[in-house]
Amino acid sequence: MTGSERYYTSAGDIFSVLRTLQADRSPINIQFQSLTTPFSTIVLHVNLREKVFHLDEFSLPVAHKRAIEGDPFAIYASINGIRVHAKDLVVKRVGVDRDGEFYEVAFPERLLYLQRRDAFRAWVPTTMSTDVVLTRKNELPKVKGRLQNMSATGFRVVVEGRLKPDFEMLESMQAKMELALVEHTLDCPVEAVYSQFAQETNQTICGFQFGNLGRQDQVSINRFVTQLQRNSIVD
Repeated sequence: MTGSERYYTSAGDIFSVLRTLQADRSPINIQFQSLTTPFSTIVLHVNLREKVFHLDEFSLPVAHKRAIEGDPFAIYASINGIRVHAKDLVVKRVGVDRDGEFYEVAFPERLLYLQRRDAFRAWVPTTMSTDVVLTRKNELPKVKGRLQNMSATGFRVVVEGRLKPDFEMLESMQAKMELALVEHTLDCPVEAVYSQFAQETNQTICGFQFGNLGRQDQVSINRFVTQLQRNSIVD
């Protein structure tokens, strides 16, 4: 594996990629093992708790037939120059909503993305200390940490020590931080995606996804991430 090649294996990371494909409505190429012709679709929905995602129904009957028969397939996509790939996927079931049929697919065991630098996450340099305050519900104590990285869909925080009590999967809370690079105070709802305690450093690494964002918050997040990426290129 080269330095520009990485596999995502955790559900939280895979969710983040699929959620970005959904939000951007990025076209996805589907390649069935039994066919040579690729087919195009989009991600309609991603469910982290159940570890599944939904693909829009194929318009061509030959592709639809392969899908409902459980023919294995691979997906290929691109986000801002990042190539995304996963294989050995199969349709678990065909569902129906108000917009028509969709295919439910389990998360891949691993997802490969190829890029020149980590564009999904813009890393915050240690010289730029950004404090994050997480306000939990049910009168639980606030959690204070340091912002480690951020993308358009979420961020990672380093908390000193072990969390007590630990975050629940998709626990809702409020996050507040000062995005000094873009002169914006971000105060928004978030959901906990994962938390992992590192014994060797006595720190807990926590991942979050943004909830419903206002337009100004989303614009400021995008500007903040872009500025961090520019700074890393200059450095």
